[in-house]
Amino acid sequence: MEGARPSNSEERDGRSKEPSPSELLDRSKMLNFEFNGRRMSAFEGDTVASALYASGVRIFSRSFKYHRPRGLLCVSGRCPNCLMSVDGVPNVKACTERVRAGMKVKSQNCWPSLEHDIFSVIDKIGRFLPVGFYYKTFINPPIEWSRVEWIIRRLTGLGDIEEEIASATGKGPKDGRSIHSSSFEHLNLQADVAVIGGGPSGIFAALEAGNAGARVVLVDDQPALGGHLRYSGETLSIDVATGEGAYSGLKSSAVASTLEKAVRDRPNMTVLDNSTAFGIYESNLIGIVRGNSVIRLRAERLVFATGAHEFPSVFQNNDLPEVFLGRGMQRLINLYGVIPGKRAVVVSNNDSGLGVARTLMDAGVKLEAYIDSRKAVGAPETLAEIEDAKVQTFLGWAVKEARGSKHVSSVVICEVDNEGELVHGTERVVSCDLVSLSTGFETEAWLLNQTGSRTIYDELLREFIPRELKPTVYVCGDLTGIHDLNIAIMQGKVAGLSAAANLPAMARSTELKVEYQRKSLETYSRLVSQYEGKYREGMKHTRGPEVLVVEYPGSDKMRKRFVCVCEDVVAKDISLATFEGFDDIETLKRYSTVTMGPCQGKMCSMPSLHLCSRVTGRSIAQTGRTVSRPPFVPVAMGALAGAELHPVKLTGIHYKHIELGARIMDMGEWKRPHVYTSVEEEYKAVRESVGVIDVSTLGRLDVKGRDAGKLLDFVYTHIFSTLKVGKSRYGVICDDAGIVLDDGTVTRLSETHYFITTTTGNVEFVEEWLVWWATALRLDAYITNVTAGLGAVNVAGPKARDLLRKLTTVDLSSGAFPYMNSAEGEVAGVPCILLRIGFVGETGWEIHFPAEFGEYFWETLLEAGKEFGVKPFGVETQRVLRLEKKHVIVGQDTDALSNPFEADMAWTVKFEKEDFVGKAALVAAEKKEPERMLVGFVMKDSMVAHDGDQVFSQDRSRHIGFVTSSRFSPKVGRCVGMALVSPEYYKEGSLIRVKSDDALNGAEVTLAPFYDPEGKRLRA
Repeated sequence: MEGARPSNSEERDGRSKEPSPSELLDRSKMLNFEFNGRRMSAFEGDTVASALYASGVRIFSRSFKYHRPRGLLCVSGRCPNCLMSVDGVPNVKACTERVRAGMKVKSQNCWPSLEHDIFSVIDKIGRFLPVGFYYKTFINPPIEWSRVEWIIRRLTGLGDIEEEIASATGKGPKDGRSIHSSSFEHLNLQADVAVIGGGPSGIFAALEAGNAGARVVLVDDQPALGGHLRYSGETLSIDVATGEGAYSGLKSSAVASTLEKAVRDRPNMTVLDNSTAFGIYESNLIGIVRGNSVIRLRAERLVFATGAHEFPSVFQNNDLPEVFLGRGMQRLINLYGVIPGKRAVVVSNNDSGLGVARTLMDAGVKLEAYIDSRKAVGAPETLAEIEDAKVQTFLGWAVKEARGSKHVSSVVICEVDNEGELVHGTERVVSCDLVSLSTGFETEAWLLNQTGSRTIYDELLREFIPRELKPTVYVCGDLTGIHDLNIAIMQGKVAGLSAAANLPAMARSTELKVEYQRKSLETYSRLVSQYEGKYREGMKHTRGPEVLVVEYPGSDKMRKRFVCVCEDVVAKDISLATFEGFDDIETLKRYSTVTMGPCQGKMCSMPSLHLCSRVTGRSIAQTGRTVSRPPFVPVAMGALAGAELHPVKLTGIHYKHIELGARIMDMGEWKRPHVYTSVEEEYKAVRESVGVIDVSTLGRLDVKGRDAGKLLDFVYTHIFSTLKVGKSRYGVICDDAGIVLDDGTVTRLSETHYFITTTTGNVEFVEEWLVWWATALRLDAYITNVTAGLGAVNVAGPKARDLLRKLTTVDLSSGAFPYMNSAEGEVAGVPCILLRIGFVGETGWEIHFPAEFGEYFWETLLEAGKEFGVKPFGVETQRVLRLEKKHVIVGQDTDALSNPFEADMAWTVKFEKEDFVGKAALVAAEKKEPERMLVGFVMKDSMVAHDGDQVFSQDRSRHIGFVTSSRFSPKVGRCVGMALVSPEYYKEGSLIRVKSDDALNGAEVTLAPFYDPEGKRLRA
C-alpha cells in the first residue's frame, strides 16, 4: 500500500480491541472511501488520517521544498503534514476531515507516488539551495532566471486546484463538518459574552457568565467540548476549593461530557462547535467559519480560553514519519482507537510527557524509554509508575537525532549539561518505531493579540502570557501559561463572572444575586492568586534546561534540523539569514519564510524565536513575536467574499435578445447579448450592410442650468462651454492625479442643456462626481440620471442611413447631419435623440428613446432592415469592430495609473482652460517622458493573444508591458490588439514579443487604426 510500512504492517498496525470511553467512533458502521485510487475502509467518526493510519499508511505527504516524507504530527490541524486533496479540493487537513462515504482522497506534492517521489532527489542537493536562494541565484543575466523560473514554480507550492471540484457543485453542510462548497451562508449573531475556546476553563467561564444572566455564545473548533479532557484519559484530581470537587476521581472524558451537557442545556447559551474563530475585528466583531456558514458574531465582552498547543523540538531528522507530538499521540489513541506503533520513546521537558507515557502504556505500546531534560519532575509518583513498568528513564537527557529513512527506527540520546548543551561522548541509541515529543507549549494568543492586547514572555513559564488586556477582554486557562486544571477552573469562573459584571443585562438581576456574584468573584480571584503562586514555586524546583533546539559544537553543519516543517526551513537557514542581516524577527520571517506556511507559525514560531535569540544574543522577550493579523487560520476565499446581493439590471429589449437566441453575458450589473449567431456573421453585416446593437446599458445624464457648460469645462479635460447646440464632443474625466476615470460623449441640446453618455458601469460615479463639483463650486447646474428612463440602439453600417430613412423624416444626409452632430426627432413614431457617432468605425447613429418603447423600437428596426440584410450584433462583435478602429475602452485599455497622454488621448486635454480637475498633474505629466504608452500591434503569425498577456522586447531580455485588448481581425487576417508598453516602442514598426500560452511570438507596433485610418467611412 502506498505510504505504508514495508513489512509487518498487519501485525503492527490497527485499532485497540476495546473502545476507550472518549472514542468518537461508531464501530458498528463502516464507510468506504478512495485513497490514491485504492479502496479504503473506516468507521463512522473516523477522520481521513485516523482511518489511513489504522490501515498502515505512515507517509501522508511530501515536504514543500525537499520532498521529504512526512507523517502525522499534531493530529489537530495545526501542522501541514497531512494536507491532502479531498474530492478535488486541495490542502484539506486529513487529521480533522471526517470520512464520508465515497469521498476521493489524493496525496499532494509528490510524483509518481507518496512512497517513491522522484523529486526527493532535491533533498540530496539541499546545500545548493540555501535560505533566500531565489533572491541570489539565476538573477544575472536576466535570461538565466527566465530559464529556471518555470522549473522552480512547478516544483513548489502545495496542492493543485482541479478544473472540476465534485463537492463544490452545491451547498455543503452547515454544522462545520466540511467547507468544500462554492456556496457560503452568511449569518449575524450578537451576544453579551463570547467565549472562544471550549476547554475546561472556557466551559466554566461560559457557565458562570450564563448563570449571571448573560447571553453567551461559546465557540470551539472541535466536534465536542472539553478540550484536552476529551483525550487525555487521566483520572482527575480536583480540589474542593474550586467548587467542583465532585468531579475528582472521575475519568476526564466523563467530566468533559457532563460539562458539555450542562452548557448545551442552558437556554441563554449557544454552542458553536466545529467552528473556527479566524479573526477579531473592531468593536469585538469575531469572524467565524462553521462548515459552509460564515458567522459574524459581535459581543459586549470577550473571554479568550484558546489554550496552548505543543510544538516540536529541533533535532536531526525531527521530521521523520512516526515522530509525533504528545497530545497528537493521545488524540489518535483515545479519540480514534488507533494503536500508533509497537515500541515508543517519550521525549519531554514538562510534566505532560508523563501523561503521554501513561497513555501509551495503557494502550499496550511498549515504552522503550522516557527521556526528560529536567533533573526532577513535578509528578514523581507517575514517574515511579513508569519505572515500575521496567521502562528506562533518562532524567537530564535529550534527543539528538532520529534515525531512519522513511520511518523512525531508533533515536540517539545524549546527556544535557546545565546550559542545555548536549554532552559529547554520552550518546546512546534506543531502538523504537515511535517518538513522542512533549517538548513545549505555546499559548494560542494570536486572536487575543488582534484585540490590541499585549503578551509578554515569561522566563519562568517559558511562554508568552497575556498582559495589558483591553477593557472588554478576559483570559483564562492554558492561555495564561499555567497548565493546571484546578487553576484553569477557577480562572474560568473569574473570567466569566468578570465579563458578566456591569453588563446592561445584569441590571435585571436581584440585589441578592449581584452580591452573591461579587463575593464569588472575590473568593475565586483570591484562590487563583494563591494557586498560581504555588504553581510558580513548583516550577522553580523542577525547572531544567528546555533544549528546544539541539546544539553542540559543529551542530550547525547538520543538514536537516527542521525549524519549520511547512516551508522546510532548517536551523542553519535561520542562522544564515540572521548572519546576512535579517536579525529582526519580522524581516527574518519574510526572508526565510519561517511561520509563513499553512500552520502560520504554530509549529515553528517558538523554535525560530529561540534560534534567533541565540544567534543575536538577545533575550526571547527582546526578540519578540511577529504581529498577528486575521485570518488566524487559512480561510476559503468563498467564505471571505461578500454575499451575492448585487442587483441585476435588464434593458427594455432584454427578452427580445433571448428570443433571437443570444448568448447572454454579465457586464457589471447588466445582462447583455454576447453573440447571437457568430462573430464572423455579425461582423460581416456591420462592415458590408447594417447591424444593430442594444446600447441601453450606457449611462445617460442630463446636465441643465446656466452654469452647465462651466461645470463640464471644470470636470472634463476638453472644452464644452463653446460647444454649439446640436454638436457632440468626446470627453475624458480625470481625477486630481490626472488619472483617467471615465469617458463618453457630451452633446449640447440647448444653451442650458447638455446630454452626457458614460461607460456602462460608471454612471453612478460620474453623477456623484458632477454633483460634488457643482456643489463645491456653487454653480447653477443640475444633474439628473436618466439612464433607467431611456433605451438606446446603435444602428451602424454602410446601409444604416437607408434603413433609418424608412422610419424618420430627419434629414440624415452627410451635409445636413455630419459626423459628431445630433438631432431630436421621431423615429418610427418614437421621440428620439439621434447622435452621429461611430464607435464601431462605420456610418452610424446612436439613438436614445423612452425605455417603454424598447421592444417596439427594436422589432421595428429589424423589420425595416430586412431588405438590407440587417443583423443584431453582440458585445463580442462590437469589441472586434472597435478594436480595429483602436477606440479605447476605459478600464480595459487603461488602468488605475493611466493618464490621457499614456492612453494616446492627449488631444482631449485642453490646457488653455483656466482650470480643471487634474490640470496641475497633467501639466507636470506633459513635461516628462511617460512611463508607458498605449500602442496598437499586429501579430506576425497566426497566434491570437489574450487580454493581459505580457509583452517583451524583441530580444526577449526585458519585460516592457502587457496586452490590454486583443482579438482576431477579419480585416487584417491576423490578431490585432492594443498594449501598454515602454515609451521607446511608441513608434510605427517597432518589434515586440507577446508571451501567450508559454510562447513568445513576434508582433509589430502600429500607431494608426487597423481599419479605415482616415475615418472616411465614419463620415460618409
